[in-house]
Amino acid sequence: MNAAREIKSLLFFSKTGFFGFVIILSAFLLSIFSFFIIPDKSIHGNHQIPELALSPVGYSSLIIKKSFSKKHPLNLQSLFFGQQSHYQSIPIKEYLIENDKLSYVNLRGNTILSDISNFGADSKAAFESNCISTVWFPFGSDRYGRDIFSRLILGLRVSLFVGFFAVSLSVILGIIIGLVAGYFGGWIDHISVFFMNTVWSIPTILLVFAVVLALGRGVYVIFFAVGLTLWIDIARVVRGQTLAIKNETYIKAAESLGYSYRRTLFHHILPNAIAPVIVLAAANFAIAILIEAGLSYLGFGVKPPVPSLGNILNENYGYALSGKLFIAVIPAIFIMILVLSFNFVSYTIRDWMAYKKEA
Repeated sequence: MNAAREIKSLLFFSKTGFFGFVIILSAFLLSIFSFFIIPDKSIHGNHQIPELALSPVGYSSLIIKKSFSKKHPLNLQSLFFGQQSHYQSIPIKEYLIENDKLSYVNLRGNTILSDISNFGADSKAAFESNCISTVWFPFGSDRYGRDIFSRLILGLRVSLFVGFFAVSLSVILGIIIGLVAGYFGGWIDHISVFFMNTVWSIPTILLVFAVVLALGRGVYVIFFAVGLTLWIDIARVVRGQTLAIKNETYIKAAESLGYSYRRTLFHHILPNAIAPVIVLAAANFAIAILIEAGLSYLGFGVKPPVPSLGNILNENYGYALSGKLFIAVIPAIFIMILVLSFNFVSYTIRDWMAYKKEA
């Protein structure tokens, strides 16, 4: 009950913090349930309709689905990760069926004659039910005719999960190294501080490049590389907090009672040193998203056709000067809002903790 009251107090402490929390929560829900929302249900949102390349925002078209592989039944995996496209989409303006003979007008104005059996249908009703549909591009389409909205939502999923795992890794490393260095002191502390300063002196992006070049591209490599660059600040803060807390009376009492080092560190010191770590973790989440986006933009991130906000920006930024500004800037807007939201939450947690400490 007290925890719920504290969370409610935090949420309403700052309007900007509440806004950031709503955006972050919405982003996580969108990323988890992406395929329940997006129009393109294919894996990675990679269903291509070349005839509809660079369609404007809100464009829709009638299409005929021509099967070229066996359709797989829906299962839990396909609901959360999509399924392989089993058909080719043929955009049309209109169609007519007479005596099981199909005639349709394509986007070039040419009339094509065919048989509905060529599309796997044995009647007009079956053809219209299974082979005719409307494709809609809420944010337009890219140069391959893929739905930008679908790929942005799936790219949001990649960015958030890279950020989540990278921050989790950095928090675990930072806490362990900081606690051990601060509590034991001596040569352990000297080696830890030397290692922290050495890694801290290397520019973040260069360190990430080195890890990616050594281990190869991929989502798991990216979050590992980003996580290895974000732990230093957390380790330094935890070390400082531990140096101050270990001289408190209750820590001396725990030691005199013969408690193990692990119990003293994780049950008595860490709970009293965790507050600034939470603030840093929220701020590092924004940094992790920026690093991942930057890597993907430069071609060192996740491999296409897997979408991320960075490689979508890389694919479309050139259209900013060719009259299609929206598809060029929308990935950047997504990145900006997401990073801003995490910063809002980080600042709100910091100010709220300071307020609670004074109160």
